[in-house]
Amino acid sequence: MARHITVPYLRALRRRSAFSQEDVAFLLGAFTGTRVSRHETGACVPPLDVALAYEIIFEVAIADIYEDDLRRVSAEIRKQARTLHESLAHRVKDPRRHQKRSALKRIIKRCSPNQYEKEIITTTRHRPHC
Repeated sequence: MARHITVPYLRALRRRSAFSQEDVAFLLGAFTGTRVSRHETGACVPPLDVALAYEIIFEVAIADIYEDDLRRVSAEIRKQARTLHESLAHRVKDPRRHQKRSALKRIIKRCSPNQYEKEIITTTRHRPHC
């Protein structure tokens, strides 16, 4: 699955930390800042371990770095959860259907655009602007 980093945000996080691309590259175990530059421009998508390293280095949730992907995945999960929720309504022989439907309702609520927008507004207040 292709990932899309919110490019200006990653660069802004690095600048806010006062690190150069070479500094961050060193922390990542790379020899030059080229790797970091490629991540900041969106030319290259970092593997999960590097994305997690960015989370540690910049003290920001990985979900904030992959904001666009989070929206897309959230919409997909919400759609699938609704389908499963409706399907479980007709599975009267499933002894755990009520528990499952309750869990699915919570997932749907967490993945709703309005709920997600509230979380974005809260987290973006602390974001640096480019």
